[in-house]
Amino acid sequence: LLNVVLVSVVIILIIILAAWRVDCPGWFSNPEALHSAACPEDWVRYRGKCYYFSELEATWTDSQKNCSAHDASLAGIDSQQEMDFLMRYKGSFDHWIGLQREPGQPWKWANGTKFNNLFLVGGEEHCAFLNHNDVGSTGCAETGRWICSKPVQ
Repeated sequence: LLNVVLVSVVIILIIILAAWRVDCPGWFSNPEALHSAACPEDWVRYRGKCYYFSELEATWTDSQKNCSAHDASLAGIDSQQEMDFLMRYKGSFDHWIGLQREPGQPWKWANGTKFNNLFLVGGEEHCAFLNHNDVGSTGCAETGRWICSKPVQ
């Protein structure tokens, strides 16, 4: 009889713990793993990346340095969906992105990869930015807001 009672108590405890685990996700998980999958405060998560939309203004180079200080780079754009997200989220302000070219050279992303011509870049200057509805270029010494991006970790 004692064995039956013990087995019953164990089964009831297992059921209670299983129900509690459903109600409290993360309780049995590694909290560091949950935290590391988040973006830093004031950053926005979208499709596996974290984005920072600045409210200050700086040159393209200083904007890239600011991103680097946060283990990020000026935003690269890999798809039309990502472009649509950035255009919606940035609001009405122009923002630097990680696209630059040397005189007479093709566009390259801040990480050194060649630009795949996913979109047109207006203008004849050397640093690219998102404006009200497309991508333009201007002198890299001009100041503007910027967008940093980095993978979710």
